[in-house]
Amino acid sequence: MPFRFSLQEVLDYRKRIEEMRQRELGETQRSVDRVENLIGQARALRARCRSELSARLEKGGQWFPYHEIYVNYLKALEGLIAKSETHLTDLRAELERRRLLLEYASRQRQVLDELRKQELKQFVVGERRAERKQFDEMAIRNYLVSSREKDAGPPEGSGQ
Repeated sequence: MPFRFSLQEVLDYRKRIEEMRQRELGETQRSVDRVENLIGQARALRARCRSELSARLEKGGQWFPYHEIYVNYLKALEGLIAKSETHLTDLRAELERRRLLLEYASRQRQVLDELRKQELKQFVVGERRAERKQFDEMAIRNYLVSSREKDAGPPEGSGQ
């Protein structure tokens, strides 16, 4: 008789939940990485814009009308970076929440895995016990049959 874990459906369900949590964690991690990358690009753009503004201001001349455009662009970049950092903080909190959910789902699955292992061990012990019992019964039967044959002696008419 093959082994069948009594809570296999629950274990399968817990495995699916754990896989789902892993996917969610991965998606959130990719979002965090994407936003971090965007913030890094915005900071690099801000630094380039500032250095270009400084270089043009040092030159002086007819460049002054563009000064306000650069300043407004830098303010917009600052606002974008600030909003993105707030969003990144929220994403990191969500990432931590999802990590905790994954840990919980993993522990739940591991508990059922341990139950399954214990149940399998008990099944194997029971199977070995039943097998040993069958072998013992066969040995006893064989012994009884052979002892009866010895007690019966040689068959009649064999000439002895």
